[in-house]
Amino acid sequence: MLGKFLIFWSLISPVCIGLIACFLGLSQTTWYPSHPDIGVSIIIYLAYWLLLGSLQGVLLFRLQHPSLARRWFLATTLTGFLLMLAHEIALLGVNTTGQGILFLLISLPCLAILGGPILGFVQFLLLRNINTPNPKENYLHRTWFMAGFASWFLGFLSIFGGNYTFLVLLLLAAIGTLIKGLFVARYLQI
Repeated sequence: MLGKFLIFWSLISPVCIGLIACFLGLSQTTWYPSHPDIGVSIIIYLAYWLLLGSLQGVLLFRLQHPSLARRWFLATTLTGFLLMLAHEIALLGVNTTGQGILFLLISLPCLAILGGPILGFVQFLLLRNINTPNPKENYLHRTWFMAGFASWFLGFLSIFGGNYTFLVLLLLAAIGTLIKGLFVARYLQI
């Protein structure tokens, strides 16, 4: 059961990224973070976070955690989307081409460093209210927040690596989500 959970959990983010990339390719839409048309960015971020939250929620639901699944979907989708939207709004009016690319190269790692622990904290609040059969396991280790950071950081590395090869994109996204999946599995005692 643990192996299946970790495989599915680690594939969710790469599948979501792949679906978004396929859609962009098929529609011949050029997009990058801090795209001049914020509407395109909003649609892409909303689609990604809805897909990610939904698929993770479905997986948690299938593991007999329906209450957690619904809250996980809502918290993950809203928090992730709002963090990405805040980044887009912060860079409104900044020309992120040419020399302005420096703003993007600084802002994306900052978003990765701050976003992972923020999303991790929101998810921590959800998980800590789940009763586990073993009382000493009824807490999350402080490394959960490092897992959240690593997950986002590797995900953002995949944005840059994805320009070179799609496999790098998928591999980094899978590793990032696998890190968090290990902690979720351990906590839920899967």
